[in-house]
Amino acid sequence: MKIAQSYSEQDILKFLGLAQRASKVVSGNDMLLDEVARGNIKLLIIAKDVSKNTLDKFLSTVAKFDKEIPAYRFADKESLGNAIGKPDRALVGLTDDGFAKKLEIMLDRFDNKEEQN
Repeated sequence: MKIAQSYSEQDILKFLGLAQRASKVVSGNDMLLDEVARGNIKLLIIAKDVSKNTLDKFLSTVAKFDKEIPAYRFADKESLGNAIGKPDRALVGLTDDGFAKKLEIMLDRFDNKEEQN
């Protein structure tokens, strides 16, 4: 019997950094919206500490494009920004299917025991 690997927050953030170095990450509200409109965003990560106003504004704009994008609430803005070598980021999108699928698996298997302590 094979047991599915679980991932820590650090594992996921490191992988996000790898995706950034491969130029497969888009961040910043305007750039993200442009890529959503083009259908290039395969996975969206939303910081857990994003303001309700920022999130509502972004999601209402995305809804106009009628695109279904998998989205996950994960980490905080500072951690997301640090992972991709940028200032705090509330929203991060992946533009590559392979990176998005792997990150989705990692997020689904995220072991958040460390957060619960």
